[in-house]
Amino acid sequence: MIDVKNMSALVTDLWMFSNVGNNTTSEDNEHLRAFGTHGNETVFFYYPAALMDFAAACFIIFAIVGVFGNFVSILALSKSKKLRNATTAFIVNLCVADLLFCGFSMPLSALTFLERDWNYGDVLCKLFPLVRYSNGAVSLFSVIAITINRYILIVHPTLYRDMYKPRNIAIMIGFIWISALVLLFFPLFEVWGKFGYDPKVGTCSIMKLNERSPKMTLYIVAFGLPSMVFLVCYSRIFWVVHQASQRVMKDSLDNVSINRSVTFSSKKGVFRKHYRHSEMETEKTALKRSKQELKVLRMMMVIFITFVLCYFPVSFVKIFKKEDDLPILNIFGYLGVYFSNIINPVIYIVMSNEYRKAYLDLFCLRSAKSPKSSVV
Repeated sequence: MIDVKNMSALVTDLWMFSNVGNNTTSEDNEHLRAFGTHGNETVFFYYPAALMDFAAACFIIFAIVGVFGNFVSILALSKSKKLRNATTAFIVNLCVADLLFCGFSMPLSALTFLERDWNYGDVLCKLFPLVRYSNGAVSLFSVIAITINRYILIVHPTLYRDMYKPRNIAIMIGFIWISALVLLFFPLFEVWGKFGYDPKVGTCSIMKLNERSPKMTLYIVAFGLPSMVFLVCYSRIFWVVHQASQRVMKDSLDNVSINRSVTFSSKKGVFRKHYRHSEMETEKTALKRSKQELKVLRMMMVIFITFVLCYFPVSFVKIFKKEDDLPILNIFGYLGVYFSNIINPVIYIVMSNEYRKAYLDLFCLRSAKSPKSSVV
């Protein structure tokens, strides 16, 4: 005789097993654990073991290098009196966000990849995506702030000192963190999406709530806004520097012409020669300063492009839902995201002579000189 109650329970269990998805609750997850299916149905479970172990090993290395590199960057740039300016403040802020990511998110990711599943409770399951996404937002907003800082300095230099006073810089940095957190308050308080365990992937992320999720909006903000800022700012900066270069070339030609006629000119002509020479020197100084600023801009552009390249694979996989079809690209997407949090100190050392000196000074590898405070 068929036991109707047992049959009903079996049907219910099968239904829950077949509907593991974005709306799975923590109670459902506990039920799945009881039946031994939690973990066996995740994408990670079916990935090659060597691929998962390789990714976990990379995460551990990234965490160690990232914590050390970003911590050293914070110390070196904060200690340097010559680099006490708005740009350095934003870069230090960027390093703080990356340090938190490397110290918290990467170790948990390494353990998740080794175990092929999330086994650390609901509290950490909500905190993990909150830290990961907020730090990513802070990093990107910091790069945007640096770009705008360079734009104001070169295009509107008369406004620079008033805008970037220490108090205003502190307000800007506070606004960066608040903006990043506000974007994630909606899933945190389950107003728009929610933080939780994704049984398909086997880790914690932003989930759908009532078929709604802010993930797509976050992607648009993360890539659309900075792209627009970079396009506008860099185009304008390039034009201003180009115009300054043209003026210097014109004044150089005028000065040569005046020099040739000095022997036959009057005192008025000589006076005009000195005036033009002084004007040309002023333009040369402005151009030299602009070129120095362009070096910093190139470094910031490399940081931004690196950020985009690191995030593109995982964005492609997530947007087009290719976790099942492209396991290697999916794993390398994770590696790219995490690698972006350790590469910035390397970029500073390679591309900036001033930052390189700050690192050398920190380790007493360079003879001490009387520092000159930077005006920017």
